[in-house]
Amino acid sequence: MSDDNDNDLARTNVLFDFLQGNAPKGYVIPPAEMPALTPDQAWTVIWYLGNLYWQVTDCVERCEVCGDLYHSEEGGDCLDYGDAPYHFCDTCMMGDEYADKANQQEATDDHA
Repeated sequence: MSDDNDNDLARTNVLFDFLQGNAPKGYVIPPAEMPALTPDQAWTVIWYLGNLYWQVTDCVERCEVCGDLYHSEEGGDCLDYGDAPYHFCDTCMMGDEYADKANQQEATDDHA
């Protein structure tokens, strides 16, 4: 992964953790002022900032299976069909869920 991609992923992970109530090292934030979002809520905020306001990179995605963040220009895959895209990190691309979704997408593409 390039340095820029490493930095994008690292900064996005810090934001993801912060939104879930974990202040970065060196920051003192009163507990009453710390956000405490669920992982899904935190990811929605990051997605919104990245896709609508471009305040964070839009190249970091969240795996639908394990929930880890990954840099989409360096790995992973997105199966985009149906109501929403399905994102998979490299590790989860080896699993049954990815194979099932890929087969569903192929069947959808064949009928289109």
